[in-house]
Amino acid sequence: MSQSVYRYAVSSPGWTIEEASEALGLTTRSIQGAIRELVERCLLVQANENQHSYTAVSPDVALAELVDPDERALLDLRSRIGAKRRELAGLVPIFAEASRQVSTDASVEVLENPEQVLRILIEYARSASESVLMARPGQGATADTQEESIQKDVDLLQQGIERRTLYHSSLRDHMPTRKAIEIVTAAGGQFRTLPHIPLRAVIFDHKVAVVPRARDSRDRAGLVVRDPDIVQMFVYMFEFAWELGEPFLTKDPAPGQLTSTQRSILRALASGHPDEVIARRMGISVRTCRRHIAKMLEDLGAESRFQAGVKAHRAGWI
Repeated sequence: MSQSVYRYAVSSPGWTIEEASEALGLTTRSIQGAIRELVERCLLVQANENQHSYTAVSPDVALAELVDPDERALLDLRSRIGAKRRELAGLVPIFAEASRQVSTDASVEVLENPEQVLRILIEYARSASESVLMARPGQGATADTQEESIQKDVDLLQQGIERRTLYHSSLRDHMPTRKAIEIVTAAGGQFRTLPHIPLRAVIFDHKVAVVPRARDSRDRAGLVVRDPDIVQMFVYMFEFAWELGEPFLTKDPAPGQLTSTQRSILRALASGHPDEVIARRMGISVRTCRRHIAKMLEDLGAESRFQAGVKAHRAGWI
């Protein structure tokens, strides 16, 4: 409707609402609504206030009228952004120098805020030049989080940076983690598992270690360790655990062999612990724990858990 009124206004200089109503067969109310819309878009201007006649305006002129204020505001915003960028750019050398001074003076830095810990991990990951060693106990991340980290890991490997990670054995059953590891392994990443990982740690270039303070279960603070002797101790601990670990992407064990997770479950069963306790200690779900137990009972040909314990001992499994 607005287009019909605009077309009529262009072809009929000095027109009025009544004339447009008769020519277009539209009610005056409909035409008034179209006029308001066209005026808002700067496509019509009132020519004669007394007769309520309107003059059509070229779309190019109307566009300039509508956009010019926004363009001026945008230019002003860009100018202010540029000024702020130049102002903050002058602080970069100061920050870099202060950071280097902290690295020199502080052997251990405490970060109370988890967001600070995350920022420092990202910063050191970007600046790593030789290696990134990670010990990661606990549950696996979601598929979305894994997707975000895959490319970062691949980029590190393409730069020739060594990437090794220790995971808890239970994560072999966590599909988002497993799929991510398959991709990163193909790019050169290395992953192993242990049934128990005593400490969460990330070690960059054998020079800096980021570990949790862990005063209690609610403590979310992190420690950035730069003391060479302490960092080397973390490296030794990681290498020791790495040698004990099993490759993450292993085939199913041959008959008569157990994974580290299954061995740990068997030892817990032999000690008389119920499934819920075993699952909690192993960091796996009760359902996964029972699936492992059922598989071992089948392999041993045992009809009860007690019988499985006896046969496992005779077979040298425990």
